[in-house]
Amino acid sequence: MDGSGLCFETLDHGGEYPDQMPQAIRLIDAEGRSCVYVPVVQNGRVVDCLGRMEDTEDD
Repeated sequence: MDGSGLCFETLDHGGEYPDQMPQAIRLIDAEGRSCVYVPVVQNGRVVDCLGRMEDTEDD
Protein backbone atom coordinates (compact mmCIF):
# COMPACT_ATOMS: atom_id res chain seq x y z
CA MET A 1 0.00 0.00 0.00
CA ASP A 2 2.97 2.34 -0.45
CA GLY A 3 2.61 2.84 -4.22
CA SER A 4 5.88 1.07 -5.03
CA GLY A 5 4.17 -1.04 -7.73
CA LEU A 6 2.62 1.90 -9.58
CA CYS A 7 3.70 2.80 -13.10
CA PHE A 8 2.85 6.04 -14.91
CA GLU A 9 2.75 6.37 -18.70
CA THR A 10 2.23 9.70 -20.46
CA LEU A 11 0.00 9.58 -23.51
CA ASP A 12 -1.12 12.48 -25.75
CA HIS A 13 1.10 15.54 -25.53
CA GLY A 14 0.55 19.10 -26.68
CA GLY A 15 -2.75 20.86 -26.38
CA GLU A 16 -3.62 24.52 -26.55
CA TYR A 17 -0.14 25.82 -25.69
CA PRO A 18 3.20 25.01 -27.40
CA ASP A 19 4.53 22.84 -24.59
CA GLN A 20 5.06 19.14 -24.08
CA MET A 21 2.65 18.78 -21.17
CA PRO A 22 0.92 15.38 -21.25
CA GLN A 23 -2.80 15.61 -21.95
CA ALA A 24 -3.45 12.09 -20.67
CA ILE A 25 -1.69 9.89 -18.10
CA ARG A 26 -2.18 6.15 -17.66
CA LEU A 27 -1.69 4.75 -14.16
CA ILE A 28 -0.98 1.00 -13.91
CA ASP A 29 -0.88 -0.89 -10.61
CA ALA A 30 1.18 -3.96 -9.71
CA GLU A 31 -1.68 -6.28 -10.77
CA GLY A 32 -1.91 -4.74 -14.25
CA ARG A 33 -5.10 -2.75 -13.67
CA SER A 34 -5.05 0.67 -15.24
CA CYS A 35 -6.96 3.92 -15.52
CA VAL A 36 -6.44 6.99 -17.67
CA TYR A 37 -6.53 10.51 -16.27
CA VAL A 38 -7.46 13.27 -18.71
CA PRO A 39 -7.94 16.99 -18.07
CA VAL A 40 -11.36 18.51 -17.64
CA VAL A 41 -12.46 20.16 -20.91
CA GLN A 42 -15.20 22.74 -21.23
CA ASN A 43 -16.09 24.35 -24.58
CA GLY A 44 -13.06 22.66 -26.14
CA ARG A 45 -10.55 24.15 -23.68
CA VAL A 46 -8.79 22.57 -20.71
CA VAL A 47 -9.98 24.15 -17.48
CA ASP A 48 -8.99 24.06 -13.83
CA CYS A 49 -11.56 22.16 -11.81
CA LEU A 50 -12.28 22.69 -8.15
CA GLY A 51 -14.57 19.68 -7.91
CA ARG A 52 -17.54 21.19 -9.70
CA MET A 53 -18.64 22.05 -13.22
CA GLU A 54 -20.56 25.18 -14.07
CA ASP A 55 -23.12 25.23 -16.84
CA THR A 56 -22.34 28.17 -19.13
CA GLU A 57 -25.16 27.54 -21.62
CA ASP A 58 -28.04 29.99 -21.74
CA ASP A 59 -31.50 28.37 -21.48
